[in-house]
Parts: sequence; structure tokens; C-alpha cells
Amino acid sequence: MQEKQFNRIARSILFTDLNSEDVNQIINALRAKRYIISAESAYTADGTKKTTAESFAHFLERFWDFDRSPYIKEKNLTGQVIHRRYASIMKRRVQLYWIPRLGQRPLNSITKDDIKYVMRQLILYPSYKNRMLSSESVNQIVRAATGPLKWAFRNGLTKRDCFSSIMYCRVTHKKRIIPTMEQARLLFSTEWESPDCKLANLISMCTGMRCGEIQALQLGDIEKDRILVRHNWARMEGLKCPKNGSEREIKIPLQLYELIRRQAAQNPYGQCKENFLFWGYKRSVPQQAHYWNEALHRQLKSLHIPEWDKITFHCWRHFFAANMADFVDGRKLQFVTGHKTQAMLDHYAHHQTEAALTEIESATEKIFLPIIGGAKH
Repeated sequence: MQEKQFNRIARSILFTDLNSEDVNQIINALRAKRYIISAESAYTADGTKKTTAESFAHFLERFWDFDRSPYIKEKNLTGQVIHRRYASIMKRRVQLYWIPRLGQRPLNSITKDDIKYVMRQLILYPSYKNRMLSSESVNQIVRAATGPLKWAFRNGLTKRDCFSSIMYCRVTHKKRIIPTMEQARLLFSTEWESPDCKLANLISMCTGMRCGEIQALQLGDIEKDRILVRHNWARMEGLKCPKNGSEREIKIPLQLYELIRRQAAQNPYGQCKENFLFWGYKRSVPQQAHYWNEALHRQLKSLHIPEWDKITFHCWRHFFAANMADFVDGRKLQFVTGHKTQAMLDHYAHHQTEAALTEIESATEKIFLPIIGGAKH
């Protein structure tokens, strides 16, 4: 094409008011000649001018903003709860890994190739704090972007499918280390620096309760023969319902109740039923759970227990389930651990539930009383 002719075409485009049909003709012509791969008109189908395209950065931050995200509002409205802490983690991931790379691009310009390119960078090169990311971390970072893009596609904010057929990293889960019965007996027979941390670990071992459920225990949740699991503590949201959405009861031996009662009696905020069993720096906040894990590690290390650093507070939940499985039917055990399905809840009447709890209580005493008995210092 002669230079003069090219300049005439360029000036014509620059200085002529084009309507939506004109724009589409130019795009189609350039596409037909393969001068462009893709382009999008600034006009809608009815010929009206579109507003400025939302940037990918703005969209991602809005999507993971707990207080204004339309996606989170939809999920919570339908009972598929997304917690504030999860949204905060995902928002931090897009701020660290997606916005610096693609944030200034319009949302509707992001392609599957863009996602794959960033994913390759995450796999091959050091990222945050100059460290290589684990396969699980890479997958979670990618989902922090593909989840929003999927929602955008379904809601007409982009015409591009950037999420399907993405090949995620293979994750090899670390072997779970669970203490042996002999190790548990030795661990709780020794004196700990923090008796409250020792008791929190003991409760988890004897009940299979989750960490957040133990944090959330209030004095009113403790009865002489049982613990009422009515709340879960979320770091950013405070008291929530238990993880599976329903309350449950766990029978406990008298010896464990006495240890709990002793802890409750020392509460500096008094004996109000709403006070936490494991109190924190103020009345409305329980003790931070990381203290329990750190105390457990110190004790394990001092006893020279192999692979002590791979045993965590959460391991007690698996320890409980593994040791109880030999004595109690799996469906009944789920009443205590909280691994429930609605079908199972519908299947059992109240008296059957109480019978299951009694059976579990008997097994708990048989298995754990020797350990509890040695923990009374």
C-alpha cells in the first residue's frame, strides 16, 4: 500500500465520527486480512457506546472484597457461605501475583493464554519473598483468578472462556504424622509450661474437636458429662456456627470434666456462661490457637519424639478418629467428629443419637482414661 493511501485511510478513521456499523466493518476487514487476531467494538449490539472497560485489577479486587463482592453476596444468600478470612486470603493472592502482571489490562481482554503464561511463571521462577511456590500454592493462586473469570463469563462481563481445560499442578500431599498411643501417654504424663495449652490438646485428643471449636468453647457449653459444640471461632469473623452448620454433643469422662472445671474456675473475667473457657487478652476474644500448636511442638521436641515438627494440633482429630474406629461404627463416630451428611442426620432419631453418644463415651473412657489419668498435674 502506498504511503499516501495509508495516511488517507488512517486520517479518515481518526477524524471521522464512526457509528457501530462502521466500526464493525473495519474490525471485520482487518480480521479477514489477518492483520488482527481479535478486537472488540466500543459499541453494544443496539449501537450505544459502552462505558470504559473495567480493568482486571479493579474487577479482581472488587470480586474478593468481602463487603461489596456480588459473587460473595450470591453465595451467602444461597447458604453457600464464604468466610471473610478466605476472601481476604484470595484478595491478597491476586494483589501479589495477578495485578502486577495483568492488572492494567481490561477484564474482557484477558485470555486463557494469559492465565497459562502467568501459571508457567509461578511454576518456574521464585515469587513472593524470592521463594519457589509449592504446587498447591500455584493452584490456589490460579484459582484466585480463574474463579472470578468464570463468574464474569457467566454474567456477561467477558466473552472469553479463560477457565476451562486449565491443567493444574499435580499435588503430592505430605504424609500425615499421627502420634502413637504410647507417645500420647508419655506426652500428657509430663508437665507442660502452659497447663491451658496442655488441656486444649487433651480435649482435642479425647473428643476429635476442631481447633476453632475448642477456641469457641464457652463456660455454658460445658456440662458434667458432655461438651456442647455450638460455635466455631473464625479469626476475622469471631463466633460462627460449627463448620458443618449444625450443633452436636460429645460425651466426656468425669476426669476430663474435672480438668476443664479447674480451668474454668481460673477465668479472670468471671463465671458468666458467655465467657470463653480459654480466655484471651480481652473478654470477647479467646486464646490464640497457635499457642497450643507451639506448646505441643516444644513438648514433643523435649521428649525427642521422632518427626515432632510434623505433628500438629490438628493431628489429634485424626488420632481420635483412628483409635475410635476399632470400637465404634463409622456412622456413629461421625456424630462426634462432625463429619455429617444431611441424609445421616435425617436417618437417626434423637434416642438413637443419644445411644450412639453413650457407646462412644464408653469407648472414649476405655481408650483415653489412662492418658487423662496421667495428665493431672
